[in-house]
Amino acid sequence: MSARAHASPQAGPSSSATSAGPRRLVAGTAVGAWRRVLPGLAGITVHQVCEIAVPVVVGLVIDRGIVAHDPVALWTWIGVLVGVFLTLALAFQVGIFFGLRGMEEAHHGLRMRTTWRMLDPRGFGDRPRSAGELLGIGGTDVQTVSGGVMLLVFPIAELAAVIVAGIVLVGISWPLGVAVIAGGPIFLLLLDRIGKALRQRAEAEQQVTADAATLAADVIGGFRTLSALGATAQASTRYRAASSRALDAAIAARRTEAWFVALSRIATGSFVAGIGIAAVAMAIGGSITVGQLITVVGVVQVVMGPLQALAVNVGATWARATASATRVLSLLHAPPAHDADGDARAPLGAGIRMRDVVGEHVRGVSLDVAPGEVVGVVADAPTAAELVALLGGTRVPEAGTVEVDGHDLAALPASRRYEHVVAAPHAAHAIAGSVARNVLGRSSGDPHPALAASAFDDALATLPSGTATDVGPSGRSLSGGQRQRLALARAYAAPAAALVLHDPTTAVDAVTELRIAERLRDAVADRAVVVVCSTPQLLARADRVVVLEGGRVAATDRHEALMASSATYVEAVS
Repeated sequence: MSARAHASPQAGPSSSATSAGPRRLVAGTAVGAWRRVLPGLAGITVHQVCEIAVPVVVGLVIDRGIVAHDPVALWTWIGVLVGVFLTLALAFQVGIFFGLRGMEEAHHGLRMRTTWRMLDPRGFGDRPRSAGELLGIGGTDVQTVSGGVMLLVFPIAELAAVIVAGIVLVGISWPLGVAVIAGGPIFLLLLDRIGKALRQRAEAEQQVTADAATLAADVIGGFRTLSALGATAQASTRYRAASSRALDAAIAARRTEAWFVALSRIATGSFVAGIGIAAVAMAIGGSITVGQLITVVGVVQVVMGPLQALAVNVGATWARATASATRVLSLLHAPPAHDADGDARAPLGAGIRMRDVVGEHVRGVSLDVAPGEVVGVVADAPTAAELVALLGGTRVPEAGTVEVDGHDLAALPASRRYEHVVAAPHAAHAIAGSVARNVLGRSSGDPHPALAASAFDDALATLPSGTATDVGPSGRSLSGGQRQRLALARAYAAPAAALVLHDPTTAVDAVTELRIAERLRDAVADRAVVVVCSTPQLLARADRVVVLEGGRVAATDRHEALMASSATYVEAVS
């Protein structure tokens, strides 16, 4: 499967829905679930119309049954009233059932679309995105946008109720009906204008909240490094400040929303009260009957609910959905870091070759790693993380070239990059499924050699079904150290000619770390290997160690020589 196809799931909003602005994304997400939305809309619309019909039938009971002293008409219209109530209740249940189903389907489709974009091997060409930011967009923002399905159900049904109410009132008194029918759309346009400030507040709040979540995820992910650098207090201070900003933004947004809702309800209440007062004046003047007065008052009371709901849905709910849609689109519209086209092959066995590579933290680094050679790299945490991303092809250098197995990674088809290089990240991830599947994926083979090389064999002996044991969602049945060893086994089992390991033993004890180090050479065989870490046991097995300071190469030698000659190196690995 090509990377381009890989990033285009069948489920989810259409491309046209995501190629425009946030409003169109919200509307397109709702329209994409039309098979569920239409029955839901029909049910809620029938419910709203029956709500309007109740005071109409009550008015007929009074005029044609009670005032006219007609028992047959009385019981007939009472029977109609019972039927209206039954229809009202059933229609609501049907409408809410299909509406929620539509919302869940839309949620699933948009979530899959954003997830596929996150997993697209072409990466993001505009800027790096942290796990916290991706989690916020794929979780809260997608859910908020998907809630826009209900904007297609309830506001339309509520508008239908307002129109029906207007028609009923026209039949009683045309000035009252015209006031309701004409006043509704004007009222909605005013609310959309007033809601602009609320949308801006919502966007600011969600951005600040996402920044706080991003910082929290980064702190958790790099906690061990922060502890080693003695920077936990500074990180905690930064997070408290970010959390305070998020709290202030949330309070400001809720305050704006509260004012909006309050003003909209006062406006709708005043509008409806004016209609009611006019009807009372007409009844006193004899223009309408007692039953018609009851109908007008009842319809006006009922229509207040849809009008106020329209205010909230079109204002507050719409503002939150469009704000989240802006963030979702920033992800879906992000340009890829790599082209997925092309299929040129270069000779195999060329190892790793970096030439004058420049990035955010890396500064003019050149490095050659031949097949069968193991090179250690010692660097500060930001530089180490960027170096691994550059060597793995998930980040494009600002200058210079990175070649792996004879391929320029910037030009290598993203769908084929895994054939040539595997860059195992610092975080150890596992998937739901068996141990064997976590190591081999969907390919066939024997996972035991890779598991033994990663020192997972002792853990394997304790599992009830060996390599067939299900590790649970995200590997929850395993300890952190076991997950890390499983991830290392996955890297060893990969068919790539080059291997990049980033702190592969941070979650294991010293004895297990020694076993992994002793088995490293046999595990990597004739592959070109870069181990980015500060672990003496691993660095001692490397053919040479490259020390980076300030993003530049400061020293290159064997571990023993650096321990004797470089105080900086001794401090870094101690």
